[in-house]
Amino acid sequence: MPAGVSEECADGETVFAAGRRAEVAIETSCVGQATCGLCRIRVVAGEGHLSPVGEADEKHLGNTYFLTKVRLSCQAVVSGGDVTVEVVTRRRKTKR
Repeated sequence: MPAGVSEECADGETVFAAGRRAEVAIETSCVGQATCGLCRIRVVAGEGHLSPVGEADEKHLGNTYFLTKVRLSCQAVVSGGDVTVEVVTRRRKTKR
């Protein structure tokens, strides 16, 4: 979401990898190494089919996952079922 793109994802693959393969514009500067914290997604459905929130998620996003459902796509590993996510983009400041 929001592009309505659907992509097959192998068990053990990250949402980031599947998104790149599907040519979804997921923001990144570290290309999935969990150092930049830019590849944010919001889990819409299928939370139980993703790996647990880990240290990298908490480092970049804090411990608010249970409120926001936002995590790093490079750390969200899919296993055993369908997952629906929304790509979260940063708001860019505009000069006035």
